[in-house]
Amino acid sequence: MSQIEIRDVSFTYPSRSEPSLKRVNAEVECGEFILLTGPTGCGKSTLLRTLNGLIPHASGGVLSGNVSMDDTNLADQSLAAICQHVGLLFQNPDDQFFCTVVEDELAFGLENLGIPPFQIDARIDAALTQVKLSSEFRGRAISTLSGGEKQRIALACLCVMQPRVLLLDEPTSHLDPTSTRDILEILRQLNRQNGITMVIAAHRVSEIAPLCDRVWLMSHAEIALDSPVNRAFSDLSPYRKLGVEVPELAEISEQMGLPERPLTVDQAAQLFLHSDKFPNLSAPTSNLSNFVSHEQRHQGSRNLLASVENLTFQYPRTEIPALTEVSFEIGEGEVTAIMGANGSGKTTLLLSILGLLRPTEGQILIADIGRERPKLRKLAGKIGIVFQDPDLLLQAETVNDEVAFGPKNLKLSRSEIQDRTKEVMSAFDLANLGNEAPYSLSRGQRQRTATAAVYSLLPAILLLDEPTAGQDFSHLRQLMGVVCDTVERQNKTLIFCTHDAQLTLQYAKRVLLLRQGELIFDGRPSEAFSNSDLLEHASLIAPPRTQLKWRLTNSQPNMPCR
Repeated sequence: MSQIEIRDVSFTYPSRSEPSLKRVNAEVECGEFILLTGPTGCGKSTLLRTLNGLIPHASGGVLSGNVSMDDTNLADQSLAAICQHVGLLFQNPDDQFFCTVVEDELAFGLENLGIPPFQIDARIDAALTQVKLSSEFRGRAISTLSGGEKQRIALACLCVMQPRVLLLDEPTSHLDPTSTRDILEILRQLNRQNGITMVIAAHRVSEIAPLCDRVWLMSHAEIALDSPVNRAFSDLSPYRKLGVEVPELAEISEQMGLPERPLTVDQAAQLFLHSDKFPNLSAPTSNLSNFVSHEQRHQGSRNLLASVENLTFQYPRTEIPALTEVSFEIGEGEVTAIMGANGSGKTTLLLSILGLLRPTEGQILIADIGRERPKLRKLAGKIGIVFQDPDLLLQAETVNDEVAFGPKNLKLSRSEIQDRTKEVMSAFDLANLGNEAPYSLSRGQRQRTATAAVYSLLPAILLLDEPTAGQDFSHLRQLMGVVCDTVERQNKTLIFCTHDAQLTLQYAKRVLLLRQGELIFDGRPSEAFSNSDLLEHASLIAPPRTQLKWRLTNSQPNMPCR
């Protein structure tokens, strides 16, 4: 008998006319590790919420069908009963914290169940051990934790309840590569050693696929594919059709005409070493073919937009600066990526460029404004930012109003506002969502809405903080394509923070690497990602294509892989 059975489950939110789930049927065996993927808005998060009882117990809407665990319908159980067996980790760990101190947060659920104090203490120690954190974290304020540490504490809050099923919604979308690797290793051990059943909703297929037993591919509120992982990528066309990421190593194998679909570098290296075909492992090139290089810009071929001079910034009541003596220049027509570990200062740098943070030392000079600290109103229309959390920007009743808000405040004519709004909505694939309330949308759709709202101002400098969060492969490439095309055609400038190496290699001509608030590299992405020592110093990991190239070259030095 299956541990979880999903039978003819359909669900429609109160604010939506179309169902978010349509007659979904599936089964989960005890101890399985399932990857749930699909395009933005296809129903992944909604499905997870039916598996832990938030739907229907804590969400309005119309539910039909049933979800049962161990032959008991979850709709007939209370949330208090369900949470002792099923845990859900949200995409943003801050969304599920109630307390300010780690120990209080870990004890919160157990105290509400009336667990004796001595058992709570033992469970907290065990949970911290499971997520590879020391007991010293008990007294830490949650606000002082890095993104990776917060994710581990949120996971520990579930482990302390000793669940038999863990549901995770984009658990690595905000994490740097090193933290991602650590979290995935923890999940693998919880699954393999503790027998905890895992269902992970994710867009980053390449990261999760090597760990999973089964793949669910969702499309338009339905499960379009349910397959064991060893057969799930035999045909990559369903993923491409839906705009979902396919594992890069499997794609390389397909291009070579091989029947196998490796998911790890080890598997790929063994496959290609025993094959008489050698893969083309050149890194992807930028879409901006006519872009002027970083070196040419310094030779005066680009107008200077901003200059960051010895920028140091230290947050109040902290001992270590978030940024230390960072210097670089920003020119017209640039696409620059900022990379580094969680807590390295990426967001602080963006907020400083925007003018929301005042430097502790040093200065940022904006063209046409002068040396005085610019008023934020003077930067409107010149610099725009999309925060990592798009909800910080959304405030209108409909998506259409959200995108039109900026042009209205720039005092454009009614016809100009209508034309620009229509054009931007179409460019960001939002035309069919114009009358929807922004907060009724999926995380990825809200991200695109926030980006479109800022883009509609046509700022000279556009700042994007983690544009990959919540985005499927197709919409991410569409978003970056629209913005980068504008950079090239209109001499605008894009600066984006990301943990996605492939995104940087494909779209950026320049990358700034930060480590503990210091700028340790400013140059071409291809140079940065060919230097393993530099990547390790910056807590970054080379993409699978590059790792495979290194592995094959070391195995056979004369191998003709490019």
